[in-house]
Amino acid sequence: MIRLGTRGSRLARTQSGFVADAIAARIGPVETVVIRSEGDDTGVALDSFARPGAFVAALQDALLSGRVDVVVHSYKDLPSAPTPGLVVAAVPVRASARDVLVARGGLALADLPAGANVGTSSPRRAAALLRARPDLTVVGLRGNVDTRLRAVAEGRLDAIVVAEAGLERLGLLTGDVTPLDTDVMLPAPAQGALAVECRSDDPLATDLSYLNDGATGLCVAAERAVLAEIEAACTTAVGALARIESGWLSLEAEISDHRGVQYARRRDRIEVDGGTSAAEVLGRRVARSLLEDAR
Repeated sequence: MIRLGTRGSRLARTQSGFVADAIAARIGPVETVVIRSEGDDTGVALDSFARPGAFVAALQDALLSGRVDVVVHSYKDLPSAPTPGLVVAAVPVRASARDVLVARGGLALADLPAGANVGTSSPRRAAALLRARPDLTVVGLRGNVDTRLRAVAEGRLDAIVVAEAGLERLGLLTGDVTPLDTDVMLPAPAQGALAVECRSDDPLATDLSYLNDGATGLCVAAERAVLAEIEAACTTAVGALARIESGWLSLEAEISDHRGVQYARRRDRIEVDGGTSAAEVLGRRVARSLLEDAR
């Protein structure tokens, strides 16, 4: 029996369920173990946790202690530095990387009234919102997807910004959802991707490689290299999106302060046949350009 650890939110359990089904179909039975993380305390600000990766630390502790054999993360939640003793064994096919606006009446960003209250606790999203609409009021908002959607439905907020992938996986894409163009808001590095993690000395690390999607892995490697080079914490406004087109791996990334005032955006590309190491070189190169521009 393979023990798979997951956070307890509906989205986390849904995402983990996809992976559990794939493992059960090829390797053997899977037992799901729900683990509460430090980041699940929605009464605490994200930048107040002593350890980075507030949403993943408890899952990684469970792996290292042998309580579970594999865990599933939203890849964007993983700290940029690897955890000794653990390895990302697979990165499945990515869902949408975009952010979306969920507003009453399905209003687009440009159509929100002046001073509208828009909920997000992401410095990256806040910065992008205020660059596009300096008149908006950005309100800190935490909680699971259902909790955030209720804030709009009950009229406590005019709109929220969330990842399209989460709504898609939960079957919650509705007429009130408006995708945000990446020219307005670049997604977080690895947004929409899952990371399947296990102990580096466990044969399961090799057995799970069949779950890996090569194109997703290359894109995520480039995006996360930006994060690592900038040494970004969860309070740093960093966006990055890589795409594979006509034999090229292209990467666009940005960095700004939380209000979007100090801002830099860069694009670069390499031939796709360079593999993961080349993708990481691309990410670091773009990050260094961003840091130079932001000075």
